[in-house]
Amino acid sequence: MLQSPFHSLHPNFAHAISRKFERGRFLVIGADPQKLERQFAESGRDAVVLGSSGDLPARLRQGDGAAHFEIGVWFYPLENSDDDRLAEELSRRADDIVLMPGAGVDVSQRRPQLVESFRRFGLLPDYEWDPSELDPAAIRLRRQLNENPDTLIPAAVETAFARLNARLSGLERMLRTRVSELEAADRHIAAVEEKLFKLKEYRRELKVLKDQKQALRKSPERRIGQVLLAPYRLPEKLVKAIRKKLHPRAAKSMRSAAPTEYQKWLQQHRASASDLERMRHEALAFAFQPLISIIAPVFDTRAPWLEEAVQSVLAQVYENWELILIDDASTNPETLEVLSRQSSRDARIRLIRLEQNGGISVASNRGLAEAQGEWIGLLDHDDLLEPDALFQTAKLLQTHSDADLIYSDEDKFTEEGFAAPMLKPDWSPDFFLACNYLCHFITVRRELVLRIGGFSSQFDGSQDYDLLLRAIEQTDQIHHIPRVLYHWRQSASSSSSGLRQKPGQFEAGRRAIGEHLRRKGIRGHVAIDWRTHAYWVRRELAEVKKISIIIPVRDRIGLLARCIESITTRTSYPNYEIVVVGNDSQSEEVRAYFGRSKHRLLYYEGPFNYSAINNFAVEQTESPWLLFLNHDIEVIEPDWLAFMAEHVQRPEVGAVGARLLNPDDTIAHAGIVLGVNEIAQPAFRGFPAEDSGVCRQLQVMRNYSAVSGACLLTRRDVFDEVEGFDEECLPVTFSDVDLCLKMRRAGYLIVYTPFAKLYHHESGTRRRTVEPLETEVMRQRWPEVLEHDPYYNPNLSRDRADFSLGK
Repeated sequence: MLQSPFHSLHPNFAHAISRKFERGRFLVIGADPQKLERQFAESGRDAVVLGSSGDLPARLRQGDGAAHFEIGVWFYPLENSDDDRLAEELSRRADDIVLMPGAGVDVSQRRPQLVESFRRFGLLPDYEWDPSELDPAAIRLRRQLNENPDTLIPAAVETAFARLNARLSGLERMLRTRVSELEAADRHIAAVEEKLFKLKEYRRELKVLKDQKQALRKSPERRIGQVLLAPYRLPEKLVKAIRKKLHPRAAKSMRSAAPTEYQKWLQQHRASASDLERMRHEALAFAFQPLISIIAPVFDTRAPWLEEAVQSVLAQVYENWELILIDDASTNPETLEVLSRQSSRDARIRLIRLEQNGGISVASNRGLAEAQGEWIGLLDHDDLLEPDALFQTAKLLQTHSDADLIYSDEDKFTEEGFAAPMLKPDWSPDFFLACNYLCHFITVRRELVLRIGGFSSQFDGSQDYDLLLRAIEQTDQIHHIPRVLYHWRQSASSSSSGLRQKPGQFEAGRRAIGEHLRRKGIRGHVAIDWRTHAYWVRRELAEVKKISIIIPVRDRIGLLARCIESITTRTSYPNYEIVVVGNDSQSEEVRAYFGRSKHRLLYYEGPFNYSAINNFAVEQTESPWLLFLNHDIEVIEPDWLAFMAEHVQRPEVGAVGARLLNPDDTIAHAGIVLGVNEIAQPAFRGFPAEDSGVCRQLQVMRNYSAVSGACLLTRRDVFDEVEGFDEECLPVTFSDVDLCLKMRRAGYLIVYTPFAKLYHHESGTRRRTVEPLETEVMRQRWPEVLEHDPYYNPNLSRDRADFSLGK
């Protein structure tokens, strides 16, 4: 029996197809009978609607017998096992056939097969018929008595159509993408306009208040009040003056704000005076003491800030460095005086003056040409290095001599002190394409910088980002020092204050990523996520491969029904099958639902074993891509599966996870952090769904060590390579984490995409308890990654995976 999932219908399919065929009876197979029969009745047309071809004999026995239909409509399914039988049956019942793709069908594969099947019975394609109102991929087949079917070779035409349809589908996806980007930009503009309108209102109110204040100052009542209060205010003024003279420091400290939580943390974790002295002696004993050339382009920098930047280099406990100051034709006399004075303080400081202003890339390249060190460090002219910045870099090189690029953590330097720490993960290529999180402090092997051509002026503003994008194309020896070694000064002219300060920088970064994609041969484009002002690389699907959506279930059929209905009605990805795996349910409700289901059903006998059930389902399917999905998932937006598929097609990726929301629109899963709460914990759990997260990491693409098995997409070849889920030692808990870690060990990346957004009605599923045995298995099997998750900075909390400061 051929079974097919119901097609997601045109809102008024009966009315639309009735306009195409003004006379005759319809025989429709593969659609929802209740919905479509009602539509045909409202349109005043006679139609027999069957849920599947298996219903055809029963309906004919009930009275339609040998009745002939003028039009036959078939919503054809994924499977092709019954094509010839149904083609013969339909060709006997109707002379006009319309083939409509069912849910999840790859038209480019199925349509040529069906055209060939119907050709044998004298039905040939009518390519002049316009199906666009119904479905661009639909086709009309007509009985053409005067033509010999063997002479027309429709298969060749259909092969060409398959290519065109694949291209059309890609263009449609791109159009939807661009429209969604424009809508997001429009929402962003509307929000900005609303803020501007409120700001104008506040300014008007402020002006009114100032006018009222001025009027009050000039009023007779105020003058009389000042005279009456003068005797009482004199003692208060005297007390304040005396306190100020006796305790000037106390008075000043009272005006200053108390240290923030981060400032206390930094003071506790940065190197102390004794630490620095110890490091100074340790550095002298290094077997490898490379010269590090620090390049600092300068243009009209405020004198105190420039002096502080130079002083931070002079304070380095690792002493084998040179500082190259490149004056990009400054005109500020104070800047010029500081440059002359500072360059004479130490022989390791060199000053290079450019005759005309060429921009930051020109100045940096001049410094690069003058540099003599094996390593290049990048320092902005108003920022600060921690005294141990170069020491930590040289120390790492003692054990990683093959390193090519090294980066550290950083924070912002504001008028209130140090703030906004960026405690970074280890190398995360997907996070790096969302934003230049490497940023500061960067040291790069000079030979690599020269090999890739140095800095490019066309990307000024994001010249470092462009340089690093070209660097990572040449090396994977990228190392992270998890210490705050760089303080990025926040000023009105600095991009550290926000992208709005330097809008050109944002566009230059977007272009730099686009050039990176072009060089790598990656088809796609760079969008902007206006919520976070981060980049979003939208990759084109090279091939829309079939995905088996595997859903284990035992009870709570209401959840399963909602899950499947949301998939079939809200999923734009065309090529998938739904495979439901029943597990020993005794419920009549479950049996009844399975009896009428139009999807593929498998039965697994035995106690609930999540790993064994999924392994069993994989063995029973043939699709190249596999999606493991909980039965309590609900689809929210149509492109969720396409967003995941564009990453699983990448050969370097092992698994892709989605952003899963609780019913109250808080985060259920957004990647998994290891070593928190003993073994693992979902990242940002409980955060509002649209919260940006710490350093925007909730709403941007990034890599994790693991993602949730509640919605996990992988390739069959990768799944087989790591031998699937561990059904013996990890039957339920941590099976998804273990699977991802095996992929990581095999060299694959795990990708989290926030743009695939679904509800996870977790409260409706059975409670899963963590067995001590499973916990012990994870501790013994993965001790290193539980101690240090490479995608979660060691300075962050180990009590909760919210990316807050640790102890």
